[in-house]
Amino acid sequence: MAKTKKSFKTLLFSFFVIYGLNVNVAIAQDGALLFKQNCSACHSIGGGKLVGPDLKGITKKRTKEWLTKFIISSTNLIKSGDPDAIAIYKEYNNSPMKDFPLTQEEISKILDYIGAGKSGNEKLDPKKLAEQHFADSILKGENIKDILIGKDLFYGQRRFENAGASCASCHNASYSGKEQGGKLAKDLTNAFKRLGGYAGIKGILSNPPYPSMTETYKNNTLTEPEMAYLQLFFKSSDMKNKNGPQKSCNIMIIIGSILTIIFAIVISFLWRKRKKQNVNATIYKRQRKYSI
Repeated sequence: MAKTKKSFKTLLFSFFVIYGLNVNVAIAQDGALLFKQNCSACHSIGGGKLVGPDLKGITKKRTKEWLTKFIISSTNLIKSGDPDAIAIYKEYNNSPMKDFPLTQEEISKILDYIGAGKSGNEKLDPKKLAEQHFADSILKGENIKDILIGKDLFYGQRRFENAGASCASCHNASYSGKEQGGKLAKDLTNAFKRLGGYAGIKGILSNPPYPSMTETYKNNTLTEPEMAYLQLFFKSSDMKNKNGPQKSCNIMIIIGSILTIIFAIVISFLWRKRKKQNVNATIYKRQRKYSI
């Protein structure tokens, strides 16, 4: 009897240990997925600085309450006068992190995942690291040639390395006012400001949150330099069009309209001239001409 009771306790203890391990694994997996979907585009955990800071050890530097507020809306925290939030904002070229509509539970899982340092040993491979350094140099340079490369990539005049569809297939983004992109999705002329600067643009390009965009680039991902070129283009487009997208005028439509008006005026003039002449007068003149 005593042996049976001991075996039961051992079995019960094992059950709770296994259950607890499974719960922790599930939470870790949830946190990993949430981190990948919302944070990995701009942050690493021990892999070095990307668009935003490396988050390794951040849960020891900041309180969970502060981090939660910053994730939900860094803009609101900056406006509240929080000195740490303002310092981060200034450090990253006055580009606020975009707001995330996450629940408290989801944020808690992300922070637990970061705190566990699960990605601490995940270093970028040499090729990715070289690409990232090159992309960083593109963003820092803000060269007009790089902006125009971004424009060509957006409008499909330059192909993406992995053969992805051009952005202009669905979107428009005014640059000089002469371009005209697609109307299937939202106009991106002022996307840079609307999405929160470089970080917001990079997040959308690297981890598309929209089903159609996800499907389009699922097997045709953009490279780091291509994303940097597009980021520069969106910034320039936004700065050149503070009041919104310009209305583009098609020169062929204008010429066609002018020629149509001229043709209508000529026809109208000839018709009126003919109408003024009496039919009998015309016959009389013809008879006189041939009777002489």
